[in-house]
Amino acid sequence: MKQKLSAAMRALSILGFALCSSLSFAQDTDQGADKGRALFTANQCWQCHGHEGQGGAAVRIAPTLYPFVAFAQFVRHGNLMPAYSPNVLSDEQLRQIWEFVRNIPEPPAVEDIPELSGSL
Repeated sequence: MKQKLSAAMRALSILGFALCSSLSFAQDTDQGADKGRALFTANQCWQCHGHEGQGGAAVRIAPTLYPFVAFAQFVRHGNLMPAYSPNVLSDEQLRQIWEFVRNIPEPPAVEDIPELSGSL
């Protein structure tokens, strides 16, 4: 019973956070992405996720298809990486990192890279 209540509370928290965040973070996407890149670097996210979120010691996170609420849940309550509390990374800073990761373009397919496809 306690686990069901805990899961329900978590779901309600995520929903509430989603509603509040969509209203409170109305900033320019490009500016948020630029600040997000600086925060991604300053918080050393690149050490595990690579400079362009391509993965390395940890999973690929770019480009992300996750909505902000899911991304925030992974960062705040991750079990495979250190959890970043709002005391360490504010909601606004986390939103900027998400904007950066969300705006990293999909890499080209291997067959579209001449050096890797043998079509040199």
